[in-house]
Amino acid sequence: MKLNYYFLFIVIAIVYFLGINVDIMDIDAAQYASMSREMLDNKSFFELYDIKADYLDKPPLLMWLCSISMGIFGINNFAFKLPNIIFALLAIYFTYRFAKIYYKREVALLSALMLSLCQALFLMTNDCRTDCILMSLVIFSCWQCAEWFQNKNRKNIFLAFIGIGFGMLAKGPIALLVPVFAFGPYLLLKLDFKNIFQHTHCSHPRFLLG
Repeated sequence: MKLNYYFLFIVIAIVYFLGINVDIMDIDAAQYASMSREMLDNKSFFELYDIKADYLDKPPLLMWLCSISMGIFGINNFAFKLPNIIFALLAIYFTYRFAKIYYKREVALLSALMLSLCQALFLMTNDCRTDCILMSLVIFSCWQCAEWFQNKNRKNIFLAFIGIGFGMLAKGPIALLVPVFAFGPYLLLKLDFKNIFQHTHCSHPRFLLG
């Protein structure tokens, strides 16, 4: 059974890489590729430009990664698409680790397999935008939050905030809102009220931060 799963994941990864030389799609992906090249040419990593005009629409993480990749592998489709493919594969692994906390190993493998076979993920590895990186970092943050709820290791909550921070560099505050909305109800359902209202010193209970 394990070999079957591993075989499927390898085949899926190969399919992702087979599309790496397909020409970049117009509008968003082409714009990001152009901006990444412009960033590399101008060595302007802290101010985004789109054909020499200031660009204020998206955070810079995608362009940073693609510029680094282009600096290593040259100006080509492979260099531009490689970061998105890597983050797509990481998202599959993070999904497995997250699901494994709450379910059996086979359920976690099936969860990762379902994500890897999602048509949107095949599209994200070719039509490269900010969403694939955002998805991977959000899943990573949720995984680390879940680990922290299980073992209360400060390392996990620290890594969760790192994931959220980089997610915000990928596509803004949605990287924070998804973990908050995912685990807020979980906290209210799982924590008993003694833990929520502990250490209060007034007649009106208040939620403690930290």
